[in-house]
This record gives sequence, C-alpha cells and structure tokens, in this order.
Amino acid sequence: MARRRKPEDDLAAASANPPQHIPAGPKIDFQRLMPGYPKRHDGWNQQRLQRFLDTLGHTGCVKDAARVAGMSAVAARRAQRRYPLFAAAWEDALDRSRQGLIAIAYQRAVEGRETIIIRKGEEYERKIEPSDAMLGLLIKRGDMSGGKLGGKAEDVLTFDEYKAGWRFTGFGKKYKLEDPEKVKARLDAKFDLMRKRMFADADRQGVCIRCDAPLRPGVTNQMLHDGKG
Repeated sequence: MARRRKPEDDLAAASANPPQHIPAGPKIDFQRLMPGYPKRHDGWNQQRLQRFLDTLGHTGCVKDAARVAGMSAVAARRAQRRYPLFAAAWEDALDRSRQGLIAIAYQRAVEGRETIIIRKGEEYERKIEPSDAMLGLLIKRGDMSGGKLGGKAEDVLTFDEYKAGWRFTGFGKKYKLEDPEKVKARLDAKFDLMRKRMFADADRQGVCIRCDAPLRPGVTNQMLHDGKG
C-alpha cells in the first residue's frame, strides 16, 4: 500500500533544492494553466507548478524541474498532453533556458574562456582563448546567421547584436550592456569627487594627506597632488 504524501515530504524536497538557487520566472495562474484540475494532496498546485516552470526555465531539464517541484517527470508530461496552456508555458520555459545557453555559447566562442596553467604546483600562466569549436558549432546550427533565424526579433540574439553588447537576462529578455567608456567616466567622476573631499578634509586639519606632515603656508593637498606644491 502506497504511503500518503505528507507536508514534510515537500519540505524535504525543498530543502534539498533551495529555491534561492533558482531565479523566479513569470508569475503563473494555476487555474488558467490547468483548468478543472482535481484537488489532491499529492498532485499539482500553484506552488509546485510555479517551481516546475521556474526550474525548467533555468535548467531546461524536465526531470530536474519535476524533482524540484516534488512531482514525477511522468506526471509532468501527462499534464503537458492534457492542458494546452500548460504545454505552451512549458515551451516558453524551455525557450528561456535555451536563450541563456546560446548566450553562454556566444561568450565562449567570441570572448573565450580563461585557462589557468599550473606547473610544479604553482600558477604558471593565464590565457583566454576563444573557442573555435564552439564557433563552428554555432555556425553549423545557424545561430550565427546574422538575424536570419526564425522567431521574433526579441527572442533571437544575432552575432552582430552580441558584438554590439546585447545579452539575455536569466529570464530570456534582451538587454544591452552599458558602454564601458561611460561606466569608466562615471567612476572617474565619483573618485575625483571623493579625492577632493579627502583633500579638503586634510586641508582643514593642515596636514598632508599622504604623510600627515604639516602643510606649508599657502599649500594645499590638491597642489601637492598636481605637483605644484
């Protein structure tokens, strides 16, 4: 005789698969995705369905998603065949997982991956080399076809877009990396402001910010910094 599922069973499954390691996906409506689904203690519910789709969108693995949700892969596929809207949400989750993998593949193919070479127990060299094998695979699959892939533009990351700084978030949404020069300029401005405040504070104390020696009359820390003191 099969043992009835207890609440602590779900707790144990959740403890073994902490939700904080799985990015939250789009909020789902259980009644809409599975209309008329009978209530049962060991069946699908709002929480299990949400965790299944979140995990599927993160890993792309049905077996892992079902395990994290506390259900079986057989039960998941049975529900997929029975409920069309759930099947559509299933495909959306798989699309999100594939987009993340393709973005990683682009990074490996174009930017490369760091390799640390150890000799005689010590780090000898670090080098970053693009993956020609990954690049060839993407070209063979058609993922480097310059925007000629099927699907909507927001669902596809072309090679030109990747070079221009576009990426996918963990939820499969496109975003563009900020211009490194703008980031550098903003950081330089912040550092310059911090330096001026530190100089002004040291000037009020009448000491050199570098060595704490008393400042000569008429000399400021900014002048010393600029080489005019």
